[in-house]
Amino acid sequence: MKLCILFCFFIALFLLEFSQINKSVQNDYIIQKKNGQIILAYKAFEDFLSSDKSWKSYKSILLDPYPSVQKVHKRQIEWGSIDTVIFPNEVKNFKKEDFEKFMTQYDLKTINYLYDSVIEMANKILSPISNKKVDLCFYLPYGGCFVIPEDSLNTICVSMYIDPAEAEKIMAHEYSHILHIDRGPKEPLTLRREVISEGIAVYLTNRIIKIEVSNSIPFMPKSSFEWCMKNEQLIKDSIKMELNDTTPRLFKRYISDGAGFSAPPKGFVEKTAYFIGYRIIEKCINKGMTIEEICSLGSEGVIKKSEYFK
Repeated sequence: MKLCILFCFFIALFLLEFSQINKSVQNDYIIQKKNGQIILAYKAFEDFLSSDKSWKSYKSILLDPYPSVQKVHKRQIEWGSIDTVIFPNEVKNFKKEDFEKFMTQYDLKTINYLYDSVIEMANKILSPISNKKVDLCFYLPYGGCFVIPEDSLNTICVSMYIDPAEAEKIMAHEYSHILHIDRGPKEPLTLRREVISEGIAVYLTNRIIKIEVSNSIPFMPKSSFEWCMKNEQLIKDSIKMELNDTTPRLFKRYISDGAGFSAPPKGFVEKTAYFIGYRIIEKCINKGMTIEEICSLGSEGVIKKSEYFK
């Protein structure tokens, strides 16, 4: 009996120590901040690449411990970027050498700067009004960058595929969405909503990091911005006709970029909704409206105040 109790004691002690080691490893990939945390989920992905690379390992190493990555995974499914039937088999073929460049192109100094300094600069332009925590998740093997808003938490998701030269702009843009979301009324999906949302983010990005307007739209080359300036009326007429669109088609035509994601109207450059949105916000500002006032209105109210489509 004593031998059995002693055996159980050692088993319990082993499990406790194992649990603490696991917790320590996970905590090594999380940087605590005053109002949130930075989640270095790409490091967990690196651990997966050193495992047997089974779907079970993918889930236990990357998805289960990190809710933010679960949300990114779900978003990729919604976008059609991954197939739920094929993907569990694809992860078995991932090779560490294919990801090494992306896992090392950001250092911790840059990552901390993006959270600390960019948020601080943004809050000076437009103070946050909610007590929601803000998490910043860097991940692989998925692409993209976006915000996942929730009741008590906003998560900024940034793929390690993103060029570090673009990171400050991306962070300012995504955090601008948070400042807007926390102020504005909830609206169902329409092209109108997306145009104003992206326009506000572009305007705030320009203010936060003080760059040229032509460089303020994420992933839009300067040449595309110049095309938009020359063809503004053409874009305006096209978007005006489709403001009430509620289908995924609106993203392909006016929001998305990249092969397989974007299908703009014939002759158009990608991401024209960002440009038109910025011009609408600019109109409002020129009429004496504050960015605080603009963010608190619904998209229809902003467009009406701007008189842009008249």
